Amino acid sequence: MSSSTSALETWSGERGDLEARSAACVADAIRARVATAGRVVLGVVGGRSVGGIYAHLARTPLPWAQVHVFLADERLVPVDSPESNFKLVRGDLLAPLLDSGAMPPGNAHPFPLDESRPDCGVGAYDEALRALGGRLDVVVLSAGEDGHTASLFPDHPSVRLDADGFVLVEGSPKPPPRRVSASRRLLAAADLGVLVFFGEEKREALAKLRNPSIDVIGCPSKVLTSMRRGVVVTDLGA
Repeated sequence: MSSSTSALETWSGERGDLEARSAACVADAIRARVATAGRVVLGVVGGRSVGGIYAHLARTPLPWAQVHVFLADERLVPVDSPESNFKLVRGDLLAPLLDSGAMPPGNAHPFPLDESRPDCGVGAYDEALRALGGRLDVVVLSAGEDGHTASLFPDHPSVRLDADGFVLVEGSPKPPPRRVSASRRLLAAADLGVLVFFGEEKREALAKLRNPSIDVIGCPSKVLTSMRRGVVVTDLGA
């Protein structure tokens, strides 16, 4: 079932079907962007909610040599840490593409953590993105129980920062306390955002998204409404 809520498309149904449909939607957007711009930057998050989408994408024939993958958020931990979002994304999406040669190694962009720098590497990640156009063309996101997305948290400095690129997140209400995130403005500039609400624990967050009296500061997932196309994906029904 599809519907429109405040300029957002909402897809609801069985999780497996939604994961396949979401992957097909992202794949179509990748093809379209490559056809017009010659390359595409895909922004991704880690976590259990999106792993099925990535598994479908990894099996999809696409011009992967023209796809660059950045993290929409990351914990400030080594890339091989169990807490690393990149480690999760690599396992679900990147490893099959890199191992098969479909994607060149340089197209996978982990966050360059450098704790000797005050920004921990945020500036370097911004530079890498600027070299590819300075935007995330397509983003795959999940919502937290409180309505956060990426590492932009409700009523927190992370969602209030007026930056065009990535931002350092201090004092995250969800551990670990130090993170990096795509800024609200960077996410809002995407052509397509697919935002996942899977599981009963996300019902309150979905209600916040649908509540017109709550703005993006109170529910950062509402950044989806500023994208050219925003798709809400949920197994929670009406």
